[in-house]
Amino acid sequence: MVFLSLPRVACWLVVGLLLWKGGPAMAQTTAQVDARHRYWEAPPDSLRRVLAGQRTDTARLRTLIHLVDVCPLWNEAKTKVEETTEAAVLTARHHRPGARAYRLQAAGQQLRINNALGPALDSLQAAIAEFDRLHRPKPMLVYFIRYLFSPAHQTAKRDYYQTQLATCRQRGDAAGMAVCHSALGGYFTAAGDHNQAVGHFLQGAEMIRPYNRHVCRNWLAAAGQAYGEWGNPEKALYYLRQSLAGRSSQQGPSPFYRSKLLAQVHLQLRDYPAAWSALDQSIASAKGDKRALAPAYLMKSAILLAQGHPAEAVPLLRTAQHLDDSLHLPLFANLGLFELDATWARYCEATGDAARAEAHWLTAYRRAQQGHFTSQRLAYLRELTRFYQQQRRPAVAAAYAVAALGLSDTLSAAQGRLHVSQYEIEQAQQAQTLRIAGLRQAQALDAARARRQRWVLGSVLAVLALLAGLGFVLWRGNRRQQRANALLHLQKTEIQTQRDQTTQALTELRTTQAQLIQKEKMASLGELTAGIAHEIQNPLNFVNNFSEVSAELCQEAQELLAATALPTAEKEELTDLLVDLSQNQSKITQHGQRAAGIVKGMLEHSSSSAGEREPTDLNRLCDEYLRLAYQGLRAKDKSFNATLKTDFLADLPPVTLVGADVGRVLLNLFTNAFYAVRQRQQQGEPGYQPQVGVRTVVLNQQVQIQVTDNGTGMPEHVKAKIFQPFFTTKPTGEGTGLGLSLSHDIIAQGHGGTLGVESQEGEGTTFSVGLPLNRPA
Repeated sequence: MVFLSLPRVACWLVVGLLLWKGGPAMAQTTAQVDARHRYWEAPPDSLRRVLAGQRTDTARLRTLIHLVDVCPLWNEAKTKVEETTEAAVLTARHHRPGARAYRLQAAGQQLRINNALGPALDSLQAAIAEFDRLHRPKPMLVYFIRYLFSPAHQTAKRDYYQTQLATCRQRGDAAGMAVCHSALGGYFTAAGDHNQAVGHFLQGAEMIRPYNRHVCRNWLAAAGQAYGEWGNPEKALYYLRQSLAGRSSQQGPSPFYRSKLLAQVHLQLRDYPAAWSALDQSIASAKGDKRALAPAYLMKSAILLAQGHPAEAVPLLRTAQHLDDSLHLPLFANLGLFELDATWARYCEATGDAARAEAHWLTAYRRAQQGHFTSQRLAYLRELTRFYQQQRRPAVAAAYAVAALGLSDTLSAAQGRLHVSQYEIEQAQQAQTLRIAGLRQAQALDAARARRQRWVLGSVLAVLALLAGLGFVLWRGNRRQQRANALLHLQKTEIQTQRDQTTQALTELRTTQAQLIQKEKMASLGELTAGIAHEIQNPLNFVNNFSEVSAELCQEAQELLAATALPTAEKEELTDLLVDLSQNQSKITQHGQRAAGIVKGMLEHSSSSAGEREPTDLNRLCDEYLRLAYQGLRAKDKSFNATLKTDFLADLPPVTLVGADVGRVLLNLFTNAFYAVRQRQQQGEPGYQPQVGVRTVVLNQQVQIQVTDNGTGMPEHVKAKIFQPFFTTKPTGEGTGLGLSLSHDIIAQGHGGTLGVESQEGEGTTFSVGLPLNRPA
């Protein structure tokens, strides 16, 4: 009995150890899921009430970010724009990342209010890219822009969400993967590929469940709708009932959409009382929303027509028509199908008005064709075939039948009740595999128990026990040898890996050491230059200050002299002396200020950058500083206009650099280019049009930025000294001569690149900035 009880004791010890070690982790996981639910299921109205009572910027920014994350894009559109704009302002005010992303999102929301769907989509996609760059994904924003793709650009919609899905999968973003699956489910539903649609909806619902249970129920309902359109109403009812189970009346979105879909499946099964009851629940939960009531009234009229009551159906049908006239509802939107023309066609058939029925059927088919709704096209082609057969027009009926047959073959719509999503089949196969593995494990445990019993019985015989012991020793030795070989192989692999890592680390260390030595040299030189500049600046300030004071004293002396009674000759002589003295003081002030500008430039030239290197999109950086320089010049001279030309390499790889420093270089080059074209324009040359351009290319493992202008150009003797400190071609007081020198140091010494110039006098100038690719940070 003692021997037989030992395995049980060991089993309980293992179970206790697992519970002791796994309990906190499981509790932590549950707490994390609850925290996600509280964040993503937070009602927007509650968040706005909290926001109304907050006064500090930090608290308001936290609540605004929460609202922007969870609030749907189309709900309270103007309020949404104001909230996003305030989030952008507060983010910029407190120097937090994301201000540009929030500005792009607010601009996209405003464009959507103005019904500019294409620019709105571009702006919102740019906002999403900016959020992704900051490692702050916005899954609900990614999800809600799916309605901004026009019917003619559904392929672009599919490609966008497939790319987003791959990106989210790579970074492990479950919420982002979920919304991409749901958006692809909507695309494949409209395309008539219900197999993939159901699979995407179910995967999305499974992934979004730990974040938002209300959205999970809606996506289960969408899977049910896809099954219903596919011809499998039993599966459709299963998922629709799942979506309606466990919901609360106190919180979460309205169940209108799910109840309406349930009614649609009951209508498909000709269970009219159940369909009517589901529609009553749907209308009750709509709370007066006209966009929600219109499809519900339309479906009620369809139920009455199916029951053969056209007179009772027409008031509901007219109500739906009135709502559509004011709201302009599409055939398919976020509230499901709105088959107004098809229902009118059925009513006209029921009342014997064949001409109007034909017109409505053709309108319904045309709208489905324009919207690229493949499944509805197939349904309307079949209805047109049936209608023309009843009207004894076999030629027209045959044409529509052939079209329906071709589309049906494409969609493989036959045997609909046997259709089950490939995703569900794979899930069932996985469950079956797990059950088989469990049975095999149980069989292995039974076999082990039988072996132990045979060993106990065989231990009575000494010879058999000796042979069994010898065999066990040999087997154990063999196992140890195998483990030792495996361990040796693993150690060799680890040693080789460590050697490679050590070699790479040594290389990086040497590179870093060389950079540190260069930085120390430049820092020492910068400190010397800064010290000299500071020492010059102090007496220079005294010169400027006392020259201004002396000028004021001269002015006062002139006024006093004018009021003093002196002989005319002496008075004129003193006046001339004071005027000359005042002019001399003005010249001292003018040149002192110029010297102060030179000292300031020296201080900037000697300052070392503290920016961090990071991968940067040079196309975006060049475009940003080109616009900045142009607008800066136009702010000073409203009459100035120039043509801006950009030629950016589409697949330009990111370059690791200090964005602020390279931005200073680009701003200096663009400012000089605009100055050159402005000077040539002021010469009055007939037919001259100022042009400034920027181009990016990859040459010899370098990214080349070429800044061109058609300005005055420069002769050879100017080109030879263009990068020397304090050399300038501008008039006195307009330039210090340090801009291009500082730019050359930033590119050549700070980034290991090149800065060159090509110019033809009277034709224009081209500055070329070369930055190495894959430069270590």
